Amino acid sequence: MSESSLVPDKFYLVYRVGRLTFSVGLLFLLLSISSVSKAFFDNYSFVVLSIYSVVSAFIFFFSKRPHLFEFLLDELFLFLLVFKGAFSYTFFSLFLFFPVFFSELFLGFPYGYTVLFIGVFLQFLYFQIVYGGFDFLVLVQFILSSGALILMMLAAKRLKSRFEVQEKYIRMLERERREAEFYKRLYEISADLAHELKNPLASIKGSVELMLEGKRSDNLLRIIKRETERLDSIIKDFLVLGKPASEERIPISLTKVVKDVIASTFPKGKEMDFVCKEDLMVLSDPRALRSAVENLLINALQWSKTKVRVTLSREGNWAVLTVEDDGPGVQEEDRSRIFEPFFSKRDGGSGLGLAIVKKFIFDMGGFILVDRSLLGGAKFSMKLPIYRESDESSNT
Repeated sequence: MSESSLVPDKFYLVYRVGRLTFSVGLLFLLLSISSVSKAFFDNYSFVVLSIYSVVSAFIFFFSKRPHLFEFLLDELFLFLLVFKGAFSYTFFSLFLFFPVFFSELFLGFPYGYTVLFIGVFLQFLYFQIVYGGFDFLVLVQFILSSGALILMMLAAKRLKSRFEVQEKYIRMLERERREAEFYKRLYEISADLAHELKNPLASIKGSVELMLEGKRSDNLLRIIKRETERLDSIIKDFLVLGKPASEERIPISLTKVVKDVIASTFPKGKEMDFVCKEDLMVLSDPRALRSAVENLLINALQWSKTKVRVTLSREGNWAVLTVEDDGPGVQEEDRSRIFEPFFSKRDGGSGLGLAIVKKFIFDMGGFILVDRSLLGGAKFSMKLPIYRESDESSNT
């Protein structure tokens, strides 16, 4: 029955609405006629239509995907109504088109064939009971009605095959669009990486050329050293970004890692607020965790004016590391791009720090939120799953 996913949901909604409208409409018509004269009231039809209306309402409100039983029920109720003369055989044969057509459209083989067979059998049963058998005219009518049902099923099959072709085409276009976006981003990253490497290499080349011309100085050596370290930093960050997630994870104190990073990276001249009420443990690769925390904190330090606030808290099964600064904050239009590799609005920034943070959080099964801080700048909230003993056993 999974084939029904190939057909747009709106078709199934139309069928459910049509079924409910048909059953309730007939019921109200019967009640309206009976209100004029009790002589026209039919208890049998009233009971059948009432049950059919309730079933139709139930399916309308609670069924989210088509099932075989509902099409068989449609045929059964139609047969019960025509059997007692609620309406003529002509209407019966026409109404049978709908369950046969839509069962094939929604469910496909073998369910569509089942509904077709039951429809033909109910017509055969009708002629046997009402006419007591088959004469020539009845046989012709039966053959024509059964043939019409078969044609209706074949039409549904053809329509469904068109849906399948259309869906395959849409999927192909979507896949090509994703591939195009991937290669576009790959080219952009390649261009950004070349740009980031080009500047320090140009400085190194210029310094070396001056030294070869005999203009040796400590300043030129310092330029070479500084730009070499910058190249080394970019390459290391890029390797971290492209490195697969480590499968070897151990329980580690996020609180201790944050304290160590603050102690080793926090410069003088800036105010630091650190709030932590409990020791929070996570299951992680220690180096990857330290790298993510370090990059997140360094980003806040680089953008802050005078103050950075770091908060560690627990929210259910999540350890939450919040880093805030009093800098300019993140513009709304940049929030979707700040985690992209090489995207940076800071002079001299490589744009890899937050990309490393995002990759680590993705590998850890966590997430990160960006907001406006009460300090006036940016607020990054990194959420990681809190360590439980069962996590370590499943990891090993």
